[in-house]
Amino acid sequence: MKKLLLCGVAGMLTLAACKNGSDGSYTISGTIKGLTDDTLLLAQQAEGGMPKIDTVQVKGGKFTFKGTTAQPTMAQMITKDQTGGFPLFLEAGSIKVSANKDSLPFGKADVTGTPNNDDLHAFMQMQDPFMHEMMAIQGEYMQASQSGDTSRLGASQQRMDSLEKSMTASVKQFVKAHPKSLVSGMALQGMMNTMDAGELSELFKTLDTSIQNSEYGKAVGERVAAAQKTAVGQQAPDFTMNDVNGKPVSLSSFKGKYVLIDFWASWCGPCRQENPNVVKVYNKYKDKNFTILGVSLDRENGRDDWLKAIKDDHLDWTQVSDLKYWQSDAAQLYGVQAIPANFLIDPQGKVVAKDLRGDALESKLAEVLQ
Repeated sequence: MKKLLLCGVAGMLTLAACKNGSDGSYTISGTIKGLTDDTLLLAQQAEGGMPKIDTVQVKGGKFTFKGTTAQPTMAQMITKDQTGGFPLFLEAGSIKVSANKDSLPFGKADVTGTPNNDDLHAFMQMQDPFMHEMMAIQGEYMQASQSGDTSRLGASQQRMDSLEKSMTASVKQFVKAHPKSLVSGMALQGMMNTMDAGELSELFKTLDTSIQNSEYGKAVGERVAAAQKTAVGQQAPDFTMNDVNGKPVSLSSFKGKYVLIDFWASWCGPCRQENPNVVKVYNKYKDKNFTILGVSLDRENGRDDWLKAIKDDHLDWTQVSDLKYWQSDAAQLYGVQAIPANFLIDPQGKVVAKDLRGDALESKLAEVLQ
């Protein structure tokens, strides 16, 4: 949920547009049931990072909008009060929309008529059951977190992990079937934080070069390149960052030991849930040529929260942070885009395992430190 999911309040959209593709012109025509006379906002990314906003007039639930685009561009059609909307691709041709006002808060609309919009429609239908289940799990997780029910927290996390595997399988299926679709690039970008780096790399290779070179493809390519730098068997990239006392600490200063680089943050619920397990293995193996280097992705104004979490969770190993949140230099270097994340480094400085959680972490340490 890093990007705005447009939602709305009523209606069904039925678009009937003109076919005119050679010059990049498009027509969006539709009907939103439940929405009478109103204004919709059509937002698309423009140069400089600021969105370009057009207005679309709705009369009796119907609307028509015409424009031109040099290349297919993702956009959002948003209700005037910004309580809902839906995504679509602006691309040459006749774009047809059908939606119901009550479905817009959930980002739902049938958008078809052009290649990428047809693909997006098919993909969203495939993902819809997963999104419903994800919202239910997140609700359960929040309730368990507020009540301090660690058992329910663990159960919710297990359900989420299982759901992510199912979602990954569906994305793989879609991408393999649509290698020339921008939606495949968009889908991979959306899953690149949870998908295994090896799987991501293999799927990226199946994309048409035009998609690899798209905005979405380039983001995935950068993620793949970063993952390759920290793949098992690679020399772990060195970095230096200040500890809790402002003293610079380098990863290379731990050479000669097994080191678990543990990326976390005080605000990260799953990280805090995993911390007791990390504490357990640290206490068990700290006298066997093993240590941990904690790297926090806390914010600049979150230093006190970071220090409090270290104390509360009994993280009695070296902790560093540049307090740059997701722009953390170490996280960027290691391609970390979701936490908790970790990398196990051997005494020679090579990566021997990554993303070890729960029993898997202890099993791997037992194997290498026997």
